[in-house]
Amino acid sequence: MTLLLSEKELQPAECETCDRTNHDRSGSYELAIASTETNSRGYKRSINLRHGLNLLIRDYWLQDALVEESLSRASGLELEFGFNLFADRSMDEGDSNSCSFLQFGQTKTEDSFQEWQSQSRILKIDLHLTTRDQEVFEDDQLALIPLELREAIAPVNEDWYQPVGSITPAVEVVLQQILNCPYQGSIQQIYLEGKALELIALQTAQFLNTSKNQPTHRLKSSDVERIRQAKELVTNRLENPPSLLELARLVGLNDCTLKRGFRQTFGTTVFGYIRQQRLAKAQQLLLETEMNVAEVACAVGYSHPGNFAAAFKQEFGISPKAFSRSVW
Repeated sequence: MTLLLSEKELQPAECETCDRTNHDRSGSYELAIASTETNSRGYKRSINLRHGLNLLIRDYWLQDALVEESLSRASGLELEFGFNLFADRSMDEGDSNSCSFLQFGQTKTEDSFQEWQSQSRILKIDLHLTTRDQEVFEDDQLALIPLELREAIAPVNEDWYQPVGSITPAVEVVLQQILNCPYQGSIQQIYLEGKALELIALQTAQFLNTSKNQPTHRLKSSDVERIRQAKELVTNRLENPPSLLELARLVGLNDCTLKRGFRQTFGTTVFGYIRQQRLAKAQQLLLETEMNVAEVACAVGYSHPGNFAAAFKQEFGISPKAFSRSVW
């Protein structure tokens, strides 16, 4: 079964698996999966924060394949700040789990479709800065783009896509604040706009830092594929990851190419990625289970709870014990 979420005003006979649950005069809307015939659930929410600045949230738990239909828009320019918290089975985007990106180019002037595979978890937050002028952003929109980022995209004469790297803890905090916004109405609008501007600042800083440290060496496509395999291997073995030399051997690269290419592709080192993933999993376990700190430390591969506690506090600014108490 394939589900459809469409921006068109649908009649029940045309689509029995979606529902336009909210659509206001500002152009903001929410489309939700609403079918008794599937265990899939979730929504696509679009919020217009101010002129030319849009917040788009996708939150799906999919048992079935899903197709999104988006309507054509006026010709213009668009700068997208993308954050994939979970997007591990996108047919269009490939391996984009837990990462952020920047994208710049022309708006889509024809109806477009986005496909998501069945048996997948999708959680994405995107900011879209658009203008109807095909050559320049308007003054109030330019004010939202840091000067350094304007200079980076200015020479680009065609569509441009740039991975920024793994989602940092600081960005993760803001994304969760957006998802769990405690306000309604005009206060919600002000709150979300402030968080959107914070995300723009954080992602721009990460992009500039990544670009500054980016090696000039261009990776071969075969090397990129092996580096992605390395990421998948360590993701599946977080509790007992291979050594760098063993990992390089497993994917058929020398350790120098693996180290350089992993940072270039994902914006962090192999060991930095392992640490981030372990601590993210630990945070999830503390949130969703009743495991104590020692049990969580062991579950994510830390043999010494003290080392785990120090790493957790360094990553999130709070001890795991205090974090657990705040949740429960």
